This record gives sequence, structure tokens and C-alpha cells, in this order.
Amino acid sequence: MEKEKTEAVIGAAKKTFLAIQNPYKTVEKVFPLAINAYQTGVPAYIGVKDHKSIPLHLIKTLEDTGKYALHTLDCNSLGGRAVDMCVRNPLTGNPMTGSSSGTALNVFYHMNDLGIGTDGGGSVLAPALSLQLFGFISSQIEKEEMEKFHRVSTDGLAFSPSVGLITREWELLKETVRTVLHLPEDKEKASCILASDKSTISWKEVQKISYPDLDSDRETLIRFLKDTLSQCDFMVSYEGPVDVRGMGDSIFGHFDPWTAKRQREAGKGLLRVANMVNADAVCIPGKELGCGWVLLCEGTPVKTKIMLEYAEKLVGGKDELLGRYFGNLDLYFDRGYGKFS
Repeated sequence: MEKEKTEAVIGAAKKTFLAIQNPYKTVEKVFPLAINAYQTGVPAYIGVKDHKSIPLHLIKTLEDTGKYALHTLDCNSLGGRAVDMCVRNPLTGNPMTGSSSGTALNVFYHMNDLGIGTDGGGSVLAPALSLQLFGFISSQIEKEEMEKFHRVSTDGLAFSPSVGLITREWELLKETVRTVLHLPEDKEKASCILASDKSTISWKEVQKISYPDLDSDRETLIRFLKDTLSQCDFMVSYEGPVDVRGMGDSIFGHFDPWTAKRQREAGKGLLRVANMVNADAVCIPGKELGCGWVLLCEGTPVKTKIMLEYAEKLVGGKDELLGRYFGNLDLYFDRGYGKFS
């Protein structure tokens, strides 16, 4: 047990060394004293999007459990833009999906275990999926505070942001959701799950319906969700690849038919409008690059609980290559030219 604790503390120190080195320019500020939390346990290191809308109360709620420690403030795309031109996706080399770009990257690079961002039009779910990470958003988290930050998107749609969570580990995502939301204790059962008639989902509760083209404009997808979410426990959509073949950004896409086509090819389907209809949503990465399952429900405790219980059925194995390469923090500090005598 003592050896495990020592290894955990060494690992935490390496996370801070990497955050201070900041090789990818994804960190705004580091809190090295997060390591003090190891005096009473083995905490999950938190990275928070450096944005005033995220309440300090939320971080305190997590830290008061003794299971979390604030580690970094993370960079994000300017003005909530859907891509971040200042940092790159390490899997594609393309501009990183925004706007919670740094928060997602710092989880991916193993600096942090949990990322807390904000999602207006896919700003948590899209970065998470683009990096094969788990993501969750809920209008129920710090609802009154988040409603103070009502704004208009670059394509003219009004919304209030939701708090979102990003992790590498499904169990950590589940535990964090339980900490910040009051969900029912009893195991819930779905009576109606809606999926596309092209979906491979085969749960007995699933009803297949016709979905609109996921590359449609946001207004079309918003109408679809508003008409449909109330009719089911939750909906399932397989989406992506996010920002692999195209770039899902309205500034880029507004110029001409070619840029508009590239914007539609970005693989951001229902995930980019989930928050705009006040839905709760979770994304589960698949094996394909930048792809995965997106589950959406009305933002109520019962429906969110049901959605998460079924989402767990979609969780697959870890990508061993990504873990070996990006999880090896020693690579950043290798002396490189041999040993001193």
C-alpha cells in the first residue's frame, strides 16, 4: 500500500512538472500545492477552463470530498470559437476543437484526470470526442449561476452555457456526476430509447426512427430535438469524426459553398445543439478516430440517471497505444544524451 501511495505521489509530481513546462501552451496557471491533497488520499487532479462562468462553488464542492484537487487553469479558444487556432489536436495535427480546448488537451496529456469546461454549442462534447475522451454536460449543474452568462453564438443562436466534465476514465466521470448532481439512488429502467433507423444499437427498449441529416444546420437539429426529446427517456446518436475531414467552425464556413461544405463535414452532429435545447448529454468514444456515441436526454435527474446507466453499456476497452505513448510522462524529461558518470 505504501509503495502504491509513493508511486501515486511521484506521478502527481510529474503532472505538475509537465504543467509548469507547458510544452503545448495549454495551461494558464498551475497550482503545485495540489500535491498537499495526497496527505489524506489519492485525489483526482482537476483542470478548469479559465472562464469566469465556472463557479468557484463547484470546485469547492469537489475538493471538500477529499477526492479532488485543483491543479491547473486551462487555455480556451478566443470568444468561445468552435476551433482553437492556438493549439493543435495531437492525433490529427489539425487546429484543436474548441472552446474547452486546453481543458480537454490537459486531460488527454495526463496532466489532469478531470477537466471542467463549459459547453454552449458542443464546446465540451466535441473536444472530448475529438481526443477519444469521455464527456458529459448538464444544465442541472450550477444552473442559476450558468444562466447569468446568456450569450449569442457566432451563427446568431442564443443560449446559456452548461458546465461539462471531461475524463479519460469512465468510473471517474460517473463518480464526479454523482458528486455534483442529485440523482436517484434506485436503479432506473428505460421504457423508450430512440435511435436512428441506421443505428446498430439493439437494446430491446430501442425504437428506430428517421433522424435528419446530422450535417444539417443547427436550426434543423434544434427543432428535431425539441420535438423528440420529450417522447423518450433518451436518444442515441453515433457521431464524428470530429474535425478530421472538415473544420466545424462557423467563421471558416461562412465564406462560400466550399467552406460551408467543409464545415458540414466536421462530424459535429447533435452534440453541437445539445446544450442549446437544455439537454443533458454524454459522449462515449468509439474505436474510430474522433468518433463515438452521443446520448441526449431532457435535463431531469431521473432521465439523466437512466441515460448514464445505459451509456455504460457502450464503454469499450482502452486504446493501449495512446496510453503507452501519451501516458508516459517520463518522455518529457528524458535526459536524451546518456548518463552522467
